Amino acid sequence: MNPAHDTDRFQQLWRRCLLDQAIDNSTIIHQYLIEAYSETQRVYHTLHHIQHCLSLFDKINSELQNPDAVELAIWFHDLVYQPGAADNEQLSADQFMEMTRGIFDAPLRSTVVELIMATLHCGTDIDNSDTKYMVDIDLSSFGLPWPEFLRDSNNIREEMGCLSDEVFYRKQIAFQRNLLDQPRFFKSDYFYDHYENQARKNLTDYFDKLKQDNR
Repeated sequence: MNPAHDTDRFQQLWRRCLLDQAIDNSTIIHQYLIEAYSETQRVYHTLHHIQHCLSLFDKINSELQNPDAVELAIWFHDLVYQPGAADNEQLSADQFMEMTRGIFDAPLRSTVVELIMATLHCGTDIDNSDTKYMVDIDLSSFGLPWPEFLRDSNNIREEMGCLSDEVFYRKQIAFQRNLLDQPRFFKSDYFYDHYENQARKNLTDYFDKLKQDNR
């Protein structure tokens, strides 16, 4: 089953995290998340992205210190998404905090928020192992085979239709070149070993493609 549509899986995750005597509203929360990721303004940041992230999570969850926190962060990291907005991650983290007030413990909630905010990809050094995996999962589409990478790149462009080509590609290329300029594109050993070379090749080929298209 598609992990994003697996209600039983989400319920089990939610219930593992509940405080004693807390009301189990996991079915409602799961449906709310599905509806959010199905909003019409989304083309890339959809349930397909969550499904992709969860599928990768399943491959590495035994390596995580707090797998439940990472799985929750995957679900909530793009809960709020308005194309071009600078505060999507913060608003997503705020919604997570609001929806879990009084039902999850404070350390878990804090950890999930930190993981969500790490998907800003602001270039700061990451020391925490789980955060490395979270960031790598979110960026893993850069390391997909070229046709899938190009599909995702086109979906992001369509999603950001509010921006002109000049503004969009200037911002996007600056972000991507910053990733390439780092010693390691992927921070965890697993993603470095499996996706690093393909991600670097994809972006190099993508820059060449944009030059060709704009001649």
